[in-house]
Amino acid sequence: MTDRAYQMEHEGRDVIHLGVGDPDLDTPPAIVNAAKAALESGRTHYSPIPGEALLRRAIANVYLRDYDLKIEVDQITVFPGAQSALFATLQCLAGPGDEVILLEPFYATYEGVVRASGANVIAVPLSAENKFQLDIDRIKAAITQKTRVIVANSPGNPSGAVFCQGSWQSLLEVCLDAGIWLVSDEVYANFVFDDVHFSPLALPTAAQNVVVISSLSKSHAMTGWRIGWSISPVALASHLANLSQCLLFGVSQFTQDAAAFALQNSHEAAAEMRTIFRRRRNLFCDALENTKGLQVHRPDGGMFTMIDVSGLKMDGEIFANRLLDQSGVAVVPGFAFGDSVHNFVRVGYLQNEQALADAANRIKKFVANL
Repeated sequence: MTDRAYQMEHEGRDVIHLGVGDPDLDTPPAIVNAAKAALESGRTHYSPIPGEALLRRAIANVYLRDYDLKIEVDQITVFPGAQSALFATLQCLAGPGDEVILLEPFYATYEGVVRASGANVIAVPLSAENKFQLDIDRIKAAITQKTRVIVANSPGNPSGAVFCQGSWQSLLEVCLDAGIWLVSDEVYANFVFDDVHFSPLALPTAAQNVVVISSLSKSHAMTGWRIGWSISPVALASHLANLSQCLLFGVSQFTQDAAAFALQNSHEAAAEMRTIFRRRRNLFCDALENTKGLQVHRPDGGMFTMIDVSGLKMDGEIFANRLLDQSGVAVVPGFAFGDSVHNFVRVGYLQNEQALADAANRIKKFVANL
């Protein structure tokens, strides 16, 4: 869909890109300047494999500030993006014949990451009617003797679901009882709109089997910088560093310096980013809320809305392709996120408010003309 949208734009069509999660916002200038300063000071050599001490301390300080949670530096492993951290984590935790539970709808790369480890994907659908919240009974029923990991994501991509402390506590208890790992993808932690983000790492019993994956891609508009990290028990962090040494041999020094600067000095910029996306969510969802044939699921966090298009007697793939062809709005078909949401599309708040209002009007006109 994205390739086709860019090709249409190249051919002169007016296209609004609301598909791939790379927003229009640029990295704050102060962070860019920190990278320039690092380059000019010669920070262009190999870095320590687990990550620069300055960045790892900055990450630990964020968790102390935001969650009153003391993280040891040795628990943190720096990677070129959260995607890399997630891949490495699954390579260390699962293998051939194992099972990994994914909560559906799940981020599009999760399935490939799990299968790359040799493990099998067990998808547990979460109900749209329940705002894609955790269904503990359904998750428990999916666990077998082969289950090694449950991957959870809050705020969710694509769902926008935000899991509360009680839900995380219940899920962690299930994992502890079964002797399995809980991997929490918290890339969108900065984008909880109507409450506060809670990390399962803050639960008293989390030390032995919880891994957190995060990054600065969304919170500080640094998607192209490729900087992320994992927080895990120290023993697992050692394995992750060994794997990173074979795959990556470290992450660029100047990028890590800029990331450390961002965490230390850009708290207000991250808060402003959250305000921007809350405003975009409200504008877009309000504009489409009463459109006949569409069921718009207003998210509690993240930067995407899931829209059920089954009321139009078509699935998400047909809707997305026809919408792009006829109206020039690029969205993602739901099948990318699991079978249970094949009648959905994912729409991102990836452009400014004027463009989002234009996109909402185009969608309404498209639906009215069907």
